[in-house]
Amino acid sequence: MKLDAKNRKRYADRFHYFASNMGMYFLPDRIADIPWSRTQARLTDTEREEIARRAAYCVRLPAGANVPSGDAFETGKFKFPFFARHHHSSYFFDIYPHLRMMPKGMRFLYMAEDVDWELPAPTFVKSRPVTDGPSMSAICRMDSIRHFRFIEDVVPYDKKNDIVVSRNEVRNQPWRARLLEMYCGDPRFDFGQVNTDAGRPEWVRPFISIDEQLGHKFIMCIRGHDVATNLKWVMSSNSIAVMPRPDVESWYMEGLLQGGIHYIEIKPDYSDLPERIDYYLSHPEEAREIIENAHRWVDRFRDIRIEQQVMREVVRRYFIQTGQINPDTP
Repeated sequence: MKLDAKNRKRYADRFHYFASNMGMYFLPDRIADIPWSRTQARLTDTEREEIARRAAYCVRLPAGANVPSGDAFETGKFKFPFFARHHHSSYFFDIYPHLRMMPKGMRFLYMAEDVDWELPAPTFVKSRPVTDGPSMSAICRMDSIRHFRFIEDVVPYDKKNDIVVSRNEVRNQPWRARLLEMYCGDPRFDFGQVNTDAGRPEWVRPFISIDEQLGHKFIMCIRGHDVATNLKWVMSSNSIAVMPRPDVESWYMEGLLQGGIHYIEIKPDYSDLPERIDYYLSHPEEAREIIENAHRWVDRFRDIRIEQQVMREVVRRYFIQTGQINPDTP
């Protein structure tokens, strides 16, 4: 199979991610931690405040949260599952560098899967339900090689066509099926599913690349098993994300996004979709403002130095809030 330049880069990025992380895995702790320590020493006060603010949002364990000993992993014994049937490598390698620097013998729970329900015990997760109060789920930057893809869009908003586009797999996801049931076949909406093993045959449409989707002013961002994976790259583009208010969030802090500010918000039943699109087509200055706000939101996740510092602080706060280390522990 011949790969185009973008696919070659994606495979190269994945190879570099796994090769570099496996290399770091075998280094002694004190050497593996040098890049993090050097960055930490050079942080500005503004960066430290941002790190603390984001970590506090990700870790909001209820008072008295306790890690049960029976099902827990332990720092110092958490190793790559070489002989497991499912390695979940991109989850493991995103959290391991930070767990290995914690005091030995600290207990923790960890889920390498999509989570859209409340958990009974404090757990490191990739996603959780949006809530204003405490949560047993401590959000981490996991599976980042798949989820944190940003793009540079060279096509201005005004040069894109007015059609709304959506391509998704649809399997046991009634909220995705409902969108197709309502609008698939409508000439204003280029909607379809790409899988042929579920749903209705008349919904099936050919796969279209990100570049092809970027020819449209509006791109639907409909959640899958947890969040809408495409939301990050859409918000980094010159197109606008269209979606209901998120009810599941990840490291991207979807729960803090505001409709009409960062994306075009529609009702959960999609009934006002045509009306909302018509509004922004007739108010292009507001559409361009949403794009600018979305770009500013994306920018806070682009700096991998800060991302790693936030991740380390998330792990540290988890052990503080479960009563396993002193708040003064660096």
